[in-house]
Amino acid sequence: MPPAGKRRGKYLGFVAHEIKNPLATALWSCDLLKRMDTADRSGPRAEKMVDASLRALRRMRRLVDDFFTIERLNEHGYELHSETIELRSLVDAAMAALTEKDGMATQGWSVDVPGQVLVSGDVEMLRRGLRVVLEHMAKGSQAPLTLVGHAAPSGGELMVRSSEPPDPLVPPVPEERPSGDPIGSVLGYALAETIFAAHGGSLQEREGALLIALPKK
Repeated sequence: MPPAGKRRGKYLGFVAHEIKNPLATALWSCDLLKRMDTADRSGPRAEKMVDASLRALRRMRRLVDDFFTIERLNEHGYELHSETIELRSLVDAAMAALTEKDGMATQGWSVDVPGQVLVSGDVEMLRRGLRVVLEHMAKGSQAPLTLVGHAAPSGGELMVRSSEPPDPLVPPVPEERPSGDPIGSVLGYALAETIFAAHGGSLQEREGALLIALPKK
């Protein structure tokens, strides 16, 4: 793994490159809206431009937010509040967020996570990491996910499996991936890895699935 400073430099350059197109789209749409007659700004053409601007801005927001979260975690810039929580509660909250905020259907997913499996960490940050992993596994496929959790000597583990997993299961580092991710999620896997590592946990491939290990302190 390259030194942290070099890795940060790569991510910064990557994010700067990735936001060029959505920034141009948002500016172009706003410029056209400004030039339109007042009556036309409520028409279907204007609505399309507003929608295009919002998609572009959301894409940029996610890229920038994920990037700076990774940076702050690597530099220990967050005060992580540790509390003990049921792993099942984290799973349920992450699935609910995917449905409510991202419009992703989770009906039909198989969830086998006993309530007595406990882990420790910053609850909001762990939910965010788990949500990103579930999104990564489900994106681009209609196949339901299977989530199996169990207690481990150090805390809890969650296996996330799909009959149609993404290929590759573990994506290349962001700067080696094609540009133009439509929702700005290209840093998502790196973010999840960073979140779990900051809690003393891990995210790794295991037998064609992703295994999340979290401690209990």
